[in-house]
Amino acid sequence: GENLLIDTMTGEAMHVDFNCLFEMGKRLEVPEQVPFRLTHNIVDALGVTGVEGLFRKSCEVTMGALRENRNLLMTVLETFVHDPLVEWKRKRDLNGPAVCRQVETKLKGASATSGMMLSVEGQVDDLIKQATDNVLLAQMYIGW
Repeated sequence: GENLLIDTMTGEAMHVDFNCLFEMGKRLEVPEQVPFRLTHNIVDALGVTGVEGLFRKSCEVTMGALRENRNLLMTVLETFVHDPLVEWKRKRDLNGPAVCRQVETKLKGASATSGMMLSVEGQVDDLIKQATDNVLLAQMYIGW
């Protein structure tokens, strides 16, 4: 993929396209409906356990780390809001501070669908359900 940087020695992948982070994907001409794309092909590539094995556990560990380091992450996000090179100010319907509040609410454990406060495991389950929802995946931009 053109938005991934892959280390050819370790196989590690890093997302390098910041245009769709922090709720920006919801503002595309064909808005993103899922928190991340977890299509049938990707689930199949995860092996026999699909999302229920190492993938889920990795998500839970990552979500726990994100929550534990929420203040640091919010500091970094706020620099994006004030960076003149980032497109926040050019988009009329985009309010950087409001996006920061949305992200912080999610980092505190709020469900994106119900707003209820969830445990780490509950929030990961909520995100995986959204990301694998066939109705939402069917609304993805076909050119991606």
